[in-house]
Amino acid sequence: MRAVIESAKRERKSLGKSDDLEPVVEEPVKPKVDRPKILISIQGKDGHKQFRVYKDDKFERLFKMYANRINCNLECLVFCFDGDKVNPSATPHSLGLEEDDIIEVHIKSH
Repeated sequence: MRAVIESAKRERKSLGKSDDLEPVVEEPVKPKVDRPKILISIQGKDGHKQFRVYKDDKFERLFKMYANRINCNLECLVFCFDGDKVNPSATPHSLGLEEDDIIEVHIKSH
């Protein structure tokens, strides 16, 4: 066994490598993804609330935050932008929302 180790050391030296150096493994650098945010107001009959969200986040996340903030069941709320109902799987980017745009919220009557 010792002969094999000595042979490996001689071979490494002949290749110009030192025994005391460890191979350096560099972590791949992940590029920083630019995720722009947008300020959106949700207007209800009791006033408006503002939220800063990523333009690529689904509205579902925003709607849940709003429902929690007003202590209301999400299923009782209808959200509209420019008169059209907003699909929870849509994003601010997909609807072309801009800074300070307003989404209207209505409470469903039972």
